[in-house]
Amino acid sequence: MTDRIINHLQKGHPAINVGKIRTIIGLLYMAILIIGAQLSVEGTGNGWVFVNFQIFAVVFISYFLQLEIKFWQMAIVIVAFMGINGTLMIPLSWLFAGIYVGLYFAMKMVKQHQHRAWNNFVAYSLVNLVFSAAMWTIMKFRFDLHPITVGWELLFSFFFMTITFVYIDSVRAGANTLAQLTYTTNFDELTHVHNFYAYKNDFSQAFEHAQRHQNPLTLMLFDIDHFKQVNDAYGHLTGDHVLATVSQMIMQELAVNDVKLQLYRTGGEEFTIIFANYTSTQAHTIVDAIARRIRETPMQDTDATFDITISAGLTQLQSTDENQVDVYRRADEQLYYAKRHGRDQISVG
Repeated sequence: MTDRIINHLQKGHPAINVGKIRTIIGLLYMAILIIGAQLSVEGTGNGWVFVNFQIFAVVFISYFLQLEIKFWQMAIVIVAFMGINGTLMIPLSWLFAGIYVGLYFAMKMVKQHQHRAWNNFVAYSLVNLVFSAAMWTIMKFRFDLHPITVGWELLFSFFFMTITFVYIDSVRAGANTLAQLTYTTNFDELTHVHNFYAYKNDFSQAFEHAQRHQNPLTLMLFDIDHFKQVNDAYGHLTGDHVLATVSQMIMQELAVNDVKLQLYRTGGEEFTIIFANYTSTQAHTIVDAIARRIRETPMQDTDATFDITISAGLTQLQSTDENQVDVYRRADEQLYYAKRHGRDQISVG
């Protein structure tokens, strides 16, 4: 729900502060849930039954969501809650509120100083237990609760917060593993640009979309001229440095022209760019800027400085193309035409 709201706001205001929006939404959620729950028991003498829910809410937004809520923002929510609940004139309620705010900042501190998984759990549990015990002690005196009731509530709070920690920690571990696998599958480890697998998927989608909607689509293939000589003369480490440097220069050039454009490493020193919704003429302007920047940027080695150039093949989707292989083959032919006719040039066909 939060992501949907943020995405909607970004359509009209791309520069909005996402962190602040998440904080505001988090505060609203917390206020609505806590105040709504408390109103359901107003006037019944059971104002203590949702204390564990309140504890869970503040731990969740501070430790797990890590929302950057300011003291004054929390104070507004708490005073509003006390006003609605009719407890503004009760000293124990103010003491409870102070401990509640303290729990938020204590959990923030625990999260910011994490080390090993076991130590994280111990710190999380101790802080939660200490603050929960303090709040339930206040509830005991305010509502004259039996010690056994307080003990069971405290035990339930500890058990519930422990289960929450274990569950969310396991979910995050799985998400991190999935993110790493996704990155490994789609990105080249050396240059950190998209790899051939990502290219195949993206170009297949771009090809189908272009044919369905009759939109222009241009494909560019290029490689670094005489790259084998670079490896032979300066070593493979320098060659890797050249590949990484060229990739970063191209990504910077693409970002200046169109942030939607992506670079793919589809071979050893061969790269590809998919120009969706670009004619070959439009794409040629960007490709020419890329080639010029590479040509004018000297490469550094420990013992020497040398220049490099690229040869590129450029082709646009044609009505006779039956599949994406037809486009790729034609771009590849243009690339080798450029290489056979002197290199350091862009061949369009």
